[in-house]
Amino acid sequence: MLTIAKYPQEILRKKADEVSRFDAELRKLASDMAEIMYADDGIGLAAPQVSKTIRLVVVGKADKKSYQAYVNPEITFSSTDLTTTDEGCLSLPGIFGLVKRPKKIHLNYQNLDGQRCSEKIKGMLAVVLQHEIDHLQGVLFIDRAEKITQGRDILDKIRNGSQQ
Repeated sequence: MLTIAKYPQEILRKKADEVSRFDAELRKLASDMAEIMYADDGIGLAAPQVSKTIRLVVVGKADKKSYQAYVNPEITFSSTDLTTTDEGCLSLPGIFGLVKRPKKIHLNYQNLDGQRCSEKIKGMLAVVLQHEIDHLQGVLFIDRAEKITQGRDILDKIRNGSQQ
């Protein structure tokens, strides 16, 4: 059973490796990630968050049952028009912060069968994907937050504990 890696676990700061095998194991991992994401009331999850250093992201759909998998995602365009959202993360429970991100992105990725795909994405999905793709680079939303809106005390305790 997969578990969510919690900050400050080192795995969350590692760069993920490109996926080259598109098989039943990858599909099972994506399915398991979606299951744990929904169980924790999440809307997106990156493989490093379940201690897998591969470039795989799953994002939930409106029905809260199905999901979209993005393998080896790469943002090829980001709009200069920005939006600020109050982000949270399953790996940083109880912590939220204001993050400014592009409103629109162009994304190249592969599906679970290895087929190359390209999409223009805007709105909340663009924000969620940027957040999850950051995880693949070892970047957390707290690194980009202009302001922590909730859980500053939790974050301070973690940071002070990890420096001892």
